Amino acid sequence: MSQRRWGLLGLLCLLLAGGAAAEVYRWTDEHGREHWTGELSQVPAGKRAEALDRARADEPSRLQTFEAPAGGSPARRRSPHGELRIPYEPQGSAIVVYARLNDRVSAPFYVDTGAADVVVPSDVAEAAGIVVDADTPRETYATANGLIRQPVVSFDSIQLGEARVENVRGSVSQSLPVGLLGTSFFNHFTLQIDPAARVLTLVVNANMRGGASEMEWRERFRTLQQRLARLEAHLGDGTLTSEARARELEARRRALGEELDRLEEVADRADVPAGWRE
Repeated sequence: MSQRRWGLLGLLCLLLAGGAAAEVYRWTDEHGREHWTGELSQVPAGKRAEALDRARADEPSRLQTFEAPAGGSPARRRSPHGELRIPYEPQGSAIVVYARLNDRVSAPFYVDTGAADVVVPSDVAEAAGIVVDADTPRETYATANGLIRQPVVSFDSIQLGEARVENVRGSVSQSLPVGLLGTSFFNHFTLQIDPAARVLTLVVNANMRGGASEMEWRERFRTLQQRLARLEAHLGDGTLTSEARARELEARRRALGEELDRLEEVADRADVPAGWRE
């Protein structure tokens, strides 16, 4: 299984996440705007009691739950075009935003464009309706603590302000107290950061499908197609092999075919043109 990278922020989070889950302190200013931070010292003195009370409550500092739309399925709509301005909260050198998952739960995320996927704490994934079991595919991730196996899932939707992306690839972490909003979300946009205004500006990237470029889609399909073609050629060349080896090769052929079928399904949901699949 291929290794996928987390950005620097993800590595730092893993180093810091060995003990209890970090608190996220929230308070509302005099203009009705909500703020959040992982450091109590960054909360205005007059708001610390409020922030502490909310942190001690039944996890309101980490999760906000929502009623799902009628029928139990999320609303299917695309992000509008034009500039989308998203306020953020600085936390040291990091950027924290709240994103809504599957129209069911809102939680804090670090903006991490060095992370390949959106990485979600296990309790947030559960609140979003994601079920992880023995049949959930896993991939190997390289982290500061070494190689770990993480469940790979798909979110029906992730919404950041007015920026909404559907069918977003993600990974579920047992270690991180706060999630990482990675490139499987941000690759749908061009991103600018205004540190003075504390605003992210997103513009829909029409040259991306499902968070990947034409070149990336072509490479995904080409790699699987070539591996499958080589294996089928080997199986058909008449080379004598043991019965056990023949069964192993046939199982690998079926697995590659199923992986290619799943990639086609993902590409269909992302409206990937046929020409990008060659």
